[in-house]
Amino acid sequence: MTSFGDSRWRRVAAGLALAAPLVGLSPSLAWAQSSDEGTPFDEGFAVGDWTFFPTLELRLRSEYRRNPVTTGGDVYDGEAVQLDGVDAAGAGQQVPLVLRRDPAVDNQWLIAERARLGMRVEWDVIRAQLTLQDARIWGTLPGAPSNVDAGGMGVIEPYEAYLDVRSNVEDPWLWVRAGRQRLRWGDGRLLGDDDWGARAAPLDAARVHLTAGDFDLELLAAMLAFPGAIPPRLATDERRVAVDDDGQPVNAEGTGAQLYGLQASYRVFPLLAFEATAIARVVRDPHGLRLTNGDTYTVGGRIFGEERGVDYAVEGAYQLGRVAGYGVLRDLSAFALAARVAWQTALPWDFRFAARGAYASGDSDPTSSDLGRFDPILPTTHEHHGMMDLYSWSNLIEAGANVSARPHEMVLVDVGYSFVGLAQPGDRWSTANLLPVGADPNNDSRILGHEVDARIEVRPWEPLGFSGGYGAMILGDGGKAILAAAGRPADLLHFGYLQAELRVP
Repeated sequence: MTSFGDSRWRRVAAGLALAAPLVGLSPSLAWAQSSDEGTPFDEGFAVGDWTFFPTLELRLRSEYRRNPVTTGGDVYDGEAVQLDGVDAAGAGQQVPLVLRRDPAVDNQWLIAERARLGMRVEWDVIRAQLTLQDARIWGTLPGAPSNVDAGGMGVIEPYEAYLDVRSNVEDPWLWVRAGRQRLRWGDGRLLGDDDWGARAAPLDAARVHLTAGDFDLELLAAMLAFPGAIPPRLATDERRVAVDDDGQPVNAEGTGAQLYGLQASYRVFPLLAFEATAIARVVRDPHGLRLTNGDTYTVGGRIFGEERGVDYAVEGAYQLGRVAGYGVLRDLSAFALAARVAWQTALPWDFRFAARGAYASGDSDPTSSDLGRFDPILPTTHEHHGMMDLYSWSNLIEAGANVSARPHEMVLVDVGYSFVGLAQPGDRWSTANLLPVGADPNNDSRILGHEVDARIEVRPWEPLGFSGGYGAMILGDGGKAILAAAGRPADLLHFGYLQAELRVP
């Protein structure tokens, strides 16, 4: 992602920060909502035919992990779910190539700050959004996760920067949006916004959305890695020695990585709706550590609904294509299933009961020309698979339940349990952030572990919230074997966090 650290962009950010309060004080502006009814930020304010909607978000979170599963031990040369490596004997292994082994880390902590300042501008059918984000880590961070920065370093960049055109203002049957934007399809298991993450995961994309009554259709094209020069070590022998007409060396160029998608949904009535999804990911050099060369095609469907306090969804997906590995292309054939249901009761304290289950195929033989590990593409984290973010919708067997209650209107308490297993015991264990934990080809136990979570949220005012949580996973024989093989032996994992957040509006 592009870093905006030069002086020009710092002046733009400072100008936006100063402009918002100055515009609000200008006597020449008329609020979009009359002063008799109050002027909440979500109503915006008008300047002639233009309407402005300022937004502000501040979040501070501290986290602690005992025996982190991706820090220390084996260090891998990639993070892509479909990327495998080759061991010293030349046989396949079910994790990326191991570069080295570091000492295991017992304790990991971080203090993360994230600030967003945004402005949405609307004029007739045109809408534009610009949100600048400053995300950074404070203090020393032993074994920093790869998606954050350590030692007080951070990134200032656009979180949202898009232009939106609608067919009409009140009830558009068509809208088109292009630029950097948040995206979530369905439950976010395949494409999600990942707002829990330190920097989240917006997409540089173009979208077209059509609505006809209860039917919706959306088309998506996104750039995951931009075209550019291929590093010499990744280029083919022919491209390394390529020259132009004058005999001068020519840099090898690649097309990068792109994502294309189609989603159609139809709502029969509130308790029954259908959704169909098709996603194509095409990856070529150059690309980042989270991707590997190949063509991945995912087709899926979801049945969902909500009525009278009952909320449910059942989802399935099948994946095919080809992935580069061991100098040959591996044919991809993988699938995944998931279901969830929740019941919001009318009991005292507003008790809510929820249950979920999921399955995702794994790879049975890393030396085979076939690949069976399901890749959840760009999922939302910290929502579907436990509070600790220890596992993902890949090589997974899961069953879990949650109970939440409001003993006070300002207080929410939630407790949960998850059984976590492996579809293929010898295949890879990946975290919710799709980072490889490891694999043990000699493991014969499917039991990854048992996770117990507890969380409390206190919201004294609607814009301001405080929350904290604790989670523990008692590792099963499968989980212990994988961590031991990766040089991070453990029997029990702990996680805790404290968070404060302010959102306006």
